[in-house]
Amino acid sequence: MTNKNQSPLKKKQKGNINPYMLLFTVIVVCGLLSFVVSPGAYDREIINDRTVVDPNSYHVVERTPVSFLDFFRAIPYGLIGSGNVVFLILLVGGVIEILNETGSLGMGIHKIIQLTGKKDNNLIIWIFMIFFSILGGFLGWVEAAIPFVPIVVPIIISLGYDAMTAGAVVILGLLVSFAVGPTNVYTVGIAHDVAELPMFSGIEFRLVVYIVFVLTAILYTSRYAKKVKRNPELSLTKDVDVSRHKIDFSQFEDKIMTTAQKFSLLTLLITFIVVMYGMLKMGWNINDMTAAFLVCGIIVAIINKMGVNKTVDTMLVGMKGSLGGAMIVGVARGVQWILETGGTIDPIIHGLAEMISGWPTFASAIGIFIVVSLLNGLVPSGSGKAVALMPLIIPLADLVGITRQTSTLAYQFGDGLTNMAWFTYGTLLMFLSMADVPLKKWYKFIMPLMLILTVYIIFFLFIAVKIGYGPF
Repeated sequence: MTNKNQSPLKKKQKGNINPYMLLFTVIVVCGLLSFVVSPGAYDREIINDRTVVDPNSYHVVERTPVSFLDFFRAIPYGLIGSGNVVFLILLVGGVIEILNETGSLGMGIHKIIQLTGKKDNNLIIWIFMIFFSILGGFLGWVEAAIPFVPIVVPIIISLGYDAMTAGAVVILGLLVSFAVGPTNVYTVGIAHDVAELPMFSGIEFRLVVYIVFVLTAILYTSRYAKKVKRNPELSLTKDVDVSRHKIDFSQFEDKIMTTAQKFSLLTLLITFIVVMYGMLKMGWNINDMTAAFLVCGIIVAIINKMGVNKTVDTMLVGMKGSLGGAMIVGVARGVQWILETGGTIDPIIHGLAEMISGWPTFASAIGIFIVVSLLNGLVPSGSGKAVALMPLIIPLADLVGITRQTSTLAYQFGDGLTNMAWFTYGTLLMFLSMADVPLKKWYKFIMPLMLILTVYIIFFLFIAVKIGYGPF
């Protein structure tokens, strides 16, 4: 790979949207809301170690507008609030740089490409997107899949695809499946718990939805990839410099993988296996994952006899290259911080819930989807919204005659679909940064698919309402 230190956020292209300026503008607007939104709040109580909103407790409170300094405090507090993800991105970037420096990663990618067959087919795209769809749909992994991204993006680009294809493989693979995950514990799991539904009940219907959505996303990405590979002039990111990702495979053609490189890749593979086991079986969190990859980097450095100074210097080089993506996550988290500080989240939730109150049955299901989609731009956390919104959605659903399972499905759709579009979602911006995809270009790519998926959502919600999707 070349130009590893070049930050995609430093490149200026005419007409591109600066994500930092965009996010700070949103922070300012959200802060100003604290001066104009009628203040109010819901009471919250702790049930089974989880904070739950009392849907009938909304009351007027004293206005607490943000101060001038709060507009800027949002940045450091956002970085603190998302610190575990920020440090995961930085340290994984450092570990990947160690693997690059030893030649292990380049040699390993070269072997993977040889195993997938000819370089002009889309098999590798299908393999990676199916893999990511399993992580996102069944495990609910998004941030937890970050360590895979610095490996997948160079593979896609080195095969002759553009930056958009690389970004789409990761983003659509994870986020489309997350939006319709049959066993996504962070949306379906928590929503079922709040709605008092049997955990992951109604899975057969969600499996059908999952297959339709994921297959559509893969075909959409594969069609674009094939088109731009045949004619690079049709690429939406043809003007984007992706040299930092490209691997010169000619340097590996006549070389045999050394014993140190083999053990380095084995260490990386074992780390992935240990992390997945830890997350699934041992209750690991993001910090545990970060620590595991840090151990991996140290072991690889020892295997390749890099020495302390070179190891540290290489780690810092990799962290510098990952700084842009890490910072974006933190700045995006500042939006939620200033909303909480100004006390405007509850009034917004209350206003949106009141808006759809009294709508007809099918319209109410669509209304829930719309309300959650709008709130997703302010509170990207799927589990956080479930805890805050489901206690309000369930009584509303009972009142208008929607089954709780259908309201949960509408919530899941609203939480997931707009993850691919909301510019306040730091993880989306981080993925785009890692693949060097400008936000404006991403919107041009994703909007047709968003429209298709929205039609699917309306159709499946209609079916759910008609069949009384349950058990209740």
